[in-house]
Amino acid sequence: MKKCDVFGFMMLALGVGVAVGILVAPKSGRETRKELSEKIEQGFEEAGSFLSYESGRVKNFFNETIDNIKNKADS
Repeated sequence: MKKCDVFGFMMLALGVGVAVGILVAPKSGRETRKELSEKIEQGFEEAGSFLSYESGRVKNFFNETIDNIKNKADS
């Protein structure tokens, strides 16, 4: 089976699973949408914090590497 066929099947299965989950959910649509919206917003905030932290680490790594190269060039 081709990779694109497997990916397509996975996306279809995901869509069907989400649809069935929404249809049999014990909450109303409004409550479900509100909760989903809050969780998505929380996910974006966490992703932003993670990216900010990691970008700081990468920046420090590059600064240290540049300093090491400068020191070796000076010696």
